[in-house]
Amino acid sequence: MTEEVAELLQRWIAAADNVALAFAHESALKVDAELAQMRKNLIDEFCALFPKAAPETLASGVDSIVAEIQKRRREIEAAGEMPPALN
Repeated sequence: MTEEVAELLQRWIAAADNVALAFAHESALKVDAELAQMRKNLIDEFCALFPKAAPETLASGVDSIVAEIQKRRREIEAAGEMPPALN
């Protein structure tokens, strides 16, 4: 793995943590709706960025991101962490 790819992966993991924290303690219906829309948007973006890639492959990658967000959300809620207050 190149240094650039490793850095990109770390940025994605950090972004997933931030999204999960924002969704912590929200209703499951709201989170599911938001993640479904985010999933669609990400797949559309990745298909535009990588037109030669199989859409199923890109969707699989996005599904991994969404699963990580859900996993981190459950961990955050179990630990009692709260999202930062909006000013």
